[in-house]
Amino acid sequence: MKRQITTGLTLLITLALLAGCTAGQKPESSVSASESVFAPAGSSQTGTLDAVQGHWEDINGDHSLDIDGEQLTLYYGSWADTYPFRVERQGGYKYLVGTGPEGFGIMSDLKVCEDGTLEADEMVLDGPSYTYKFMREEDLAAAMEYQDLSDPDAPKEIQSGEIEEFSLTFDLSWLRYDLGDQWPSGYYSWQIEKLPDNTYQMNFTVSGDSYIVAQFHEQVDKDYVDGLAALIQEQGLPAWNGYRQTNAVDKPGYYLYVQYASEEYLTVSADGDPGDTCVFALAPLLDYAAKQDIQIYN
Repeated sequence: MKRQITTGLTLLITLALLAGCTAGQKPESSVSASESVFAPAGSSQTGTLDAVQGHWEDINGDHSLDIDGEQLTLYYGSWADTYPFRVERQGGYKYLVGTGPEGFGIMSDLKVCEDGTLEADEMVLDGPSYTYKFMREEDLAAAMEYQDLSDPDAPKEIQSGEIEEFSLTFDLSWLRYDLGDQWPSGYYSWQIEKLPDNTYQMNFTVSGDSYIVAQFHEQVDKDYVDGLAALIQEQGLPAWNGYRQTNAVDKPGYYLYVQYASEEYLTVSADGDPGDTCVFALAPLLDYAAKQDIQIYN
């Protein structure tokens, strides 16, 4: 996902506010620039800062960075800025911490992950936060490859028509899948659960970063849930049972889970780049959800 670099007065105000919030809160550095970046807490220091030197690419977008000595340069398109940094241990991890007044600008301290990547968040006061995940350029091709984690033994037929638990989640903030404009942007969570008294509770929400777009929290009758089970069969979803695809890109994708009274299960999911395309049609399912009186907020 591509994020635009904030410029002008808005960026200056944002950075000033963030600096005010974080001032004095960082722990004293317990790791010098000559110590190993990758050694776990409590281990002997055997490496040097050389472990993070060189060029890094953001697998989640179009940013890149170069580390040269104790200078870090962040790039986005024609924009670039250079920051001094030091290495600090915070908890069980090491971080690259910007030592100038502006830190790393719009980017938080860089966490050195156990898989050898560098990870940070975009610092924003409102709206969704972007996650940077930098890795060596030579490692990008392998990280972008799709991983097929599907269960080949998952049954492709479901005999039961009685649902005990249903869950469908996906993010419509950046993708539209097969859905029309009547479905607003946001994160979708649709849950149905059979309760101990044999009634059914349905919770349907569409949420933004800090607000509710749509919601429904009511009991539904058995006929409604049985109709959903029939729709799942009509759409051929059991044929996808056990499907699971992913790669290293940080995208939420979709997740469908159904538990039946017969103890049969149906799972279909993908995230990362594979989650850009849903292998089943979402529109008929959401049209069925809309048979209930879902409240949409402007």
